[in-house]
Amino acid sequence: MGIKQVAERAGVSISTVSYVMSGKRSVSERTKRHVLAVAKDLGYMPNVQARRLRGGDTKVLALSSPVHNYTDYSNYAVFFFAVASRARRYGYDILLLMHEYGDRELVRVASSGMVDGILLLDVLMCDSRADVAGTLDMPVVSIGYPSNSGNVYSVDVDFERMGREAIEKAAALGHRHVLIIGVHGQAYEDGSNYLIRFLDAAKKKASDLEVAVTFEPTTGNGRDDVNLVLDEAFTVDSKISMIICQTNPVQVANVLSSLQKRNLVVPRDISLLAVCTHGMGSLPIQVDEMPMQPNETCSRAVDLMMDVLRSDGKDSGYVELIPPQYV
Repeated sequence: MGIKQVAERAGVSISTVSYVMSGKRSVSERTKRHVLAVAKDLGYMPNVQARRLRGGDTKVLALSSPVHNYTDYSNYAVFFFAVASRARRYGYDILLLMHEYGDRELVRVASSGMVDGILLLDVLMCDSRADVAGTLDMPVVSIGYPSNSGNVYSVDVDFERMGREAIEKAAALGHRHVLIIGVHGQAYEDGSNYLIRFLDAAKKKASDLEVAVTFEPTTGNGRDDVNLVLDEAFTVDSKISMIICQTNPVQVANVLSSLQKRNLVVPRDISLLAVCTHGMGSLPIQVDEMPMQPNETCSRAVDLMMDVLRSDGKDSGYVELIPPQYV
C-alpha cells in the first residue's frame, strides 16, 4: 500500500496525506485523525522502504518533549540529560524535538528516516503523540503513562500510588486537613499526566480516609504567588495542618519562608511534604519528599527501547510502573 491508496480510501488528495505524514503544513484535527486511521487500516508505513535501503541503524533516538509557557526548565534539563546519558551508553545520540505540536514532529522525523526510535516526555493523560505512534514504522517509548497507551511502550513512576501513599502518611500522623499546592493551573487543564494522576488518587484516598483536601494551583513560584495561595487556602480551611507541594524547590523554599512569617514552623506547627519533585536537597531546611526519580525512569525507558529495537521487548501497550519512594 502506498500514499495513493491511502488518499483514495480517505477521500482526500495525495498532498493532504503527505502533509499529515510530514507535518510540514497544518491540517485540521478531524482530517488528520481520519487519514491516520485509514493509513493504519491499510498498513501504510511512511518511508519504510527508505529505512530498509539505508542498510542500517542511524544510532539516533528522537526525544519529543514539547515546551509550554509553564514548563519547569530545571526539571526539563534533568530529564533530558538522564535520557542522553543512558542513550550514550548504547552509542546513541539524541535528537531533541521541542515543538508544542509534537505529533506533527513525530511524523516528520519518522518519515525522514533520521532516527531509529522515539521517546516521549511531558506526556498528557490522552496524548495525541501516542495515537500517531500507531502509524509509524518505529518503536515509541513513553516516559509517562497516557490513557491511550496501546501503541506505545510506557515507563513511569506510579504516581497514583504516590498520591494514595502521601495521604495515608498524612492520616497516619493525625492530619485531617491537608493543602495540596499545585503548579500552574494550565498544566492541569492541558492534562499533564503525572500531576493529574497524583492529584486524583490523593483526593480519592482522602475521601476514603475522611481527610479534607484543599487544592490550590499557583500562578508562579515567587513569594507573592505563594503568599496569595496560602492566604486563599487558609481562608478556605483554617485547620490545615499539612501542606503537600506538587511543585519545585524554588516554590517549596518560598512556602517555608511564607509559613515562617505566619509564625508557623515546620515541622513543629505544620507538616510539609514535597511530591512529584526533584532537587529538594538544595534547600537550606530538609523536607520530606516523594520524588519523580528521573534517572530511574529515563534509564529504564532507554533500556526498554534497546530491547524493542533488538526485538527482545514486550508488545506495544506494555506499561511498567516504578514504585514511589518516600525520602
